Parts: sequence; C-alpha cells; structure tokens
Amino acid sequence: MIWSLIVVVALVFAGFLWYRSYSTKVKNQSGVENSASQDSLKNSIEAGDDEALTEEEIGQLEQEQENFNSTCENGEWVKISDSATGSDTAKGKLRKVYPDDEAAKEFSGYSFFIEGVEKIALAGNSLSKLDFFEDREVEVQGAKSADGKQLNVVQARCAGAEADKDVLDQRRKMMDYVAANINTITPKKAKYKKWVVDEIDIVDDNNIYVLYYDAVEDDENPDVPEDTGRKLLLQIGSKSDGNYDVKQLAYFEMGEDDYDLKQGTNKFSDAETTDYSYDSETNSWERY
Repeated sequence: MIWSLIVVVALVFAGFLWYRSYSTKVKNQSGVENSASQDSLKNSIEAGDDEALTEEEIGQLEQEQENFNSTCENGEWVKISDSATGSDTAKGKLRKVYPDDEAAKEFSGYSFFIEGVEKIALAGNSLSKLDFFEDREVEVQGAKSADGKQLNVVQARCAGAEADKDVLDQRRKMMDYVAANINTITPKKAKYKKWVVDEIDIVDDNNIYVLYYDAVEDDENPDVPEDTGRKLLLQIGSKSDGNYDVKQLAYFEMGEDDYDLKQGTNKFSDAETTDYSYDSETNSWERY
C-alpha cells in the first residue's frame, strides 16, 4: 500500500514537471521572431508541402504574394517595425540565413542580411515581413550599429530592376511573346494537345529558362502515363519590328526526379534567376 502511494505521488510530480516544461516551451515559442505560426503558410509552399494546406490557405498566400508584388513594383515602403527609428540605409540583395549556407556563416544568429557593396546584418522585431523580399534587390532603412555591421530595420522597399517600370514592361512583353510562340519555339510537337508555358526564369537580359507542359494536364481527369514537363534554355534578343530573335541553347525533358538535359549545354546551371509564373486566370505574370 505504501509503495503504491509512493508510485502515485511520483507520477503526479512527474506530470507536473512535464506540464511546467511544456508551458514554458510554448510561451517561449510564441515570442520567437520568425515563429512557425507567422510563417507556416509561406514555409509550407516553399518546401513544396502545399498538399498539407487547404485551398483557402493556398489562395490566401497567393493573394498576399500578388499584393506584395504590386507594392514591390511600385517601389513602396513596407513598414517593418513601429518601434525602431533611424534613417541609415543599406542597398543590395536581401538574403535569408540558412543553417547549411556557407556563404551566410558570418551571419549566424541573424535571420537576414544585405549583400551589396558591403554586407550588413539585419536586426529588429517582426522581421518575418522581410520574407517576401528574399533574393530581391532592396533598399532598407533603419539605424546602423556603431561598427556599421548591423542595421536595426525600420522599413524596406524593392529597388533597382525590381521597381523599374521600363525593365518590368520589357520583361512582360518578352515573356508574352515566348508564351504565345512556344509551340513553334520548342523542338518537339506536343504529344497530346499543345504546349503551355508555366514559368519563365530570367538569367539576364538575353538568356531565359522556359518551363512548359502539354495542355492535356489541365483536363479534369487527364489520362497521361508520364509527366509532360519540358524546359528550354533560350538566348533571346529584341528585333526592330518588335518581335524577338530566339536561339535554343539547351532542351530538357522531365525525368524521374528532375529535368534531364537532352540537347545542348546547360551553361547557366548555377546562375541565380528571377522567376515568374504565368496565371492563366488573370493572363498575367507573377514574380515569386
């Protein structure tokens, strides 16, 4: 009887310790700057785990991205912190710090940094708002530390080509041309229906990757035994008549896990690209 009482008391005490530990953990997590609750939708999409999201959540995230793209292209400031002050600025590509990224090791302990003429760490509250700016050219405003190695962020906006109307108009004109002419540009005819452009990744002013697929996959119940995805690396230049000179540099077909090179040379395999997806419902290109 005594031993039974001791066991019961021990279990109750262990349960109390677990509850206190759990409560503290939850409380601490709720104060983390880039908490899972803030970024779960965006991170799920980035990780390709969109099947875990509802259609409403995916739609919400897509709308947020579209709203941000408009803000970005207009060069509008996005308020990051209401409490921080300062008018120092830093310009360059906004990078996110990942644990396995050797290039960002010097910024361990931070979530973001600017890579420009000089590199500077970004600090402050509510920095999760900077997620949308990742890998874009930006201007960030705030207060620099005495050694100039850290900027306490007040606000941020897109800069350079990201907010240049002429550049953006030329990009969309070029992408519209490629999408409209993909069935004559591609080296192979679509097996089932016709080719449809899904994404264009811009390497620079003269080189792009085009991802496309057979329109049969848009059917409600497509009876297709294979993934029809294709990819092209194109060299493209404008002509005086408003059209474009297009030269194929490489051609890929979807393999088991990724695109397999079938023709040419993938000379920009390690290049950073500016990526656009085509929205067939709005007939528009969305930066992502």
